[in-house]
Formats: sequence, structure tokens, C-alpha cells
Amino acid sequence: MTERIAALRGWFEGAEGPVFKELAVDPEGRVTGEAEGPSCGETGEYGPDFLILPGDVNAHSHPEQSVYADLVDPSWDLATWCRHTIYRHSVEMTPELVYLGCCRAFGRMLLAGVTAVAVSFYCHNRRGNDLDREVIRAARATGIRLFFGRMHYDWVAQDAYPAKKASQESYFETPEAYERALEELIREVQDDPLVAVAPALHSFHANTLEGIVRGIRRGALLGLPVQFHLSEDRGDVDLCLRLYGRRPVEVLDDLVRRGEVPGLDHLLVSDGIWVEDLEKDRMAEHRLSLVANPRMNRRVGAGRADLKGYLDRKIPLFLGTDGEASNDDLSVAHERCFAREAYPEVPVASLGRRAFPFPGTPVGLAEPGFGADFQVLRDGAVEDVYVAGRRVVHRGRLLSLDLQRDVEAPLRERTASWRD
Repeated sequence: MTERIAALRGWFEGAEGPVFKELAVDPEGRVTGEAEGPSCGETGEYGPDFLILPGDVNAHSHPEQSVYADLVDPSWDLATWCRHTIYRHSVEMTPELVYLGCCRAFGRMLLAGVTAVAVSFYCHNRRGNDLDREVIRAARATGIRLFFGRMHYDWVAQDAYPAKKASQESYFETPEAYERALEELIREVQDDPLVAVAPALHSFHANTLEGIVRGIRRGALLGLPVQFHLSEDRGDVDLCLRLYGRRPVEVLDDLVRRGEVPGLDHLLVSDGIWVEDLEKDRMAEHRLSLVANPRMNRRVGAGRADLKGYLDRKIPLFLGTDGEASNDDLSVAHERCFAREAYPEVPVASLGRRAFPFPGTPVGLAEPGFGADFQVLRDGAVEDVYVAGRRVVHRGRLLSLDLQRDVEAPLRERTASWRD
């Protein structure tokens, strides 16, 4: 990483084509507007061969799952994928493996122009925040902006096969233990402008209704987005109908109507595949936001989200990749390329390009008050990347780490036995 620039000058992406301008950056790494005179510090300057865009936001990710990227078969469906990855190996995850897996993921994201990532992390393994801290350490080591959802998991399927049950037991935390760990981690990062910790929930199949209520309330109290997997597969719908007599969004709607939660407008739900039209209407009414993971959903056979239905209802829509091991890569730009073919009825060019509510400094747009997070393209390829005004990628190379030496070599060594 380099010193923070005071301005960025060049050809920026515009609605009707590239526009030449110079954006000023304040000492905290925020865009202040177009520069009105010579900058008082270093200027990042790019000629007409380059195009400057806001950095992409990967709004849903499980970065530790990059440790499995070399082990998977692309033909596996979701259940098979889980059996051979997280339910086979996550109980073996050590701090070093989490750190290396996340460095691999974050480094690859930055090289693909992703400057901010929302992480959903539930692999606590009965170790309090020990593994959670390694995700944060990896973000700091690579230079990416991290929105860390410390995910609560408080349901173990008693009829699950042994490896799955053992994994779920390692993720499990009581509500009280979870809230203590969350508060501890929030205190630890409170002075870091590039790391935010927030409550997160897993899903209807991994959370009790009490856990869901407490998580939604906690997010509202803190004023933070709460991540939650919504109807990623049909099983969550069947489970809600069996336990609560209602579909997933209807269950959430009932929580508001009964006064058990103050609202749902801070929920950042992902996938949203098995969602009926009336549920989408309720989502719009309660102002939920959705993260679509189209390539991951297609690859594991989970289904296809109705993106047009969400956009027609003006539901805020972001893009994510989920984990690298269940996708082709970690590029949000590649998600847009895929969506262009898979969703011809949707205006793909702007998909996911909107303000993401990173605490303290919104990101995702090249506008005053937003984080100075940029990707610089040359012939369509990522050349340079800036996070909060600091260059973290130069000429297609990560500046803070040698990914081959510092990450790939030790990661292959530590997981060699997994390939047997």
C-alpha cells in the first residue's frame, strides 16, 4: 500500500461515456468533489488509455471458503458441495487456515476490482472470536475494506449425518455467548475506518426464531445492516411452513406486525430464490435490500432469483459472489457479465452499482462523501486499485503481499492431506 492520494485525475466512467475530471480526496480517504485547484499532495493521474470506475462491492461473501477452491467439482449440487467442503473440513479450520483462505479471497477480489466486501462468517468453532479475528487480520493485510457480519448460528439438526452435525455444533453459540462475542469484536475494531463489525444471522434453517428476533433487534439498536440468507433453497420454505405455518418473508412480516422487532429495513438478505410475488411485495413494504449471487446459484443448482421482480418493486439490489469454492471466481464484474446473458430483461450495466451503507463512509459511487475506492482499467483489465485513497494494486499486482509466496504456498502445504 502507498501513501493516500490527495486527488485522482483521468477519464471516469460516465452515463454517456468517459468524462475527464479530477476528484479531490480528503485525509480520511473520502471523495470531497471535483478539485478546484492544485492538490496539496500526491495526485493519481491516468491518461486516455485508462478508465476509472468506482470499486466494486462484493455484498455477500464467505472468504474462508477459498481454502476449498482447489478441492471442488463444479458439477456438485449444493448438498453435495456442503458434504465435501464445510461439513467435512470446517471443524479442522485453524486460525492460520482462516487467515490464509481469507488472504487468498481478498487478494483475488482486489485484483478483480473489488474494493469492499460484506462477509458472513459463522465458522467460530467454539473459539470465541479467535477465528473471526483472522478474517479481520487478512483484510488489513491485503488492504480491502471489510464489512464483517459476525454471524449467529444457534440451531443444530439432530437428525443430520455425523459430519454435518459436528460442524453445526462447532458453529453453535447461545444468544448470550454470541452477543458477548459480538460486543467484544465491535469494541476491538471501533477505531479502524476500514473495518466494521455488525450482527448477522445465518438462515431459517440455522437460527431459532428467538435468535432471529434478537439479531434483528440488535442490528436496529446499533443502526447496522444485518445479513441473512433468505430462501436460498426450497428447504427453508418447507421448514417455515412446517414450523410456523408461513413462508419465510411472511414469518418476518409477522415479527413486525406483532411488535417483536422494530422493522426490517436494515436487513440485507441474500439469494432470495424461492420467494413468491406476495413475499416480494412485503419485502418492498418493509424496505429490505437483496444481494443476488447469480453464478453461485446456477452452479450449485439452487435456482434462479427473479431479479426483474425485485427491481420492478424498487427493492435495492446488490451483487455478491458467495464463496469462491462455489463460484467460478470472486469478480463482481463477472457476475454482471453472467447476468447480461442470464437476465436479458434486466438493465445489467448498473446492477449492483449503488450506495452500500458501510458504517461511517458509504461506498460504491464516485460522489462526494463516499469512500475513495476506485478501480482503474486498461483495455478492460484491472490495472490499479485504490481503497480509501491508497493504492493497493499497481499494474495488476497486489502491493502488500506476495500472494504466491505468502499465501498459495503455505495454503497448499497446510491442506495437502485434504486432497488424499
